[in-house]
Amino acid sequence: MDHLRITVEGKVYDVIVEKINSAESASPAAQAPAVRTAAPAARAAAPTPAPAPKPVAAGSGDAASPLAGLVQAIDAQVGSAVTEGDLVITLEAMKMYTPINAPMSGTITAIHVKVGDAVEEGQILYTIG
Repeated sequence: MDHLRITVEGKVYDVIVEKINSAESASPAAQAPAVRTAAPAARAAAPTPAPAPKPVAAGSGDAASPLAGLVQAIDAQVGSAVTEGDLVITLEAMKMYTPINAPMSGTITAIHVKVGDAVEEGQILYTIG
């Protein structure tokens, strides 16, 4: 077994890679080398925090996407009354689901996306009036 240290997007990981012989590689389960990941290695410098999501302009009623992803679900419709914090849209990015909650109370006046749409960070998803 080989002990390796790998850096991925600024995060350092200690990994152990096990070599397999040719007899084991004949079975479908052993086609790829076995990789076990140890706990992330300690780093000298603290990681840079991720940028905060872009805030919605006060009073505008437009809700912007905090990240790029796919629209997985729309839980409100035009004309729906929402309270601040109510779930309106669910986005998926890198197999993680992110709820997009109403930034204020009001009525949904427009929904600018549909399920399955790819959205960019900062793109307007819906408007509350």
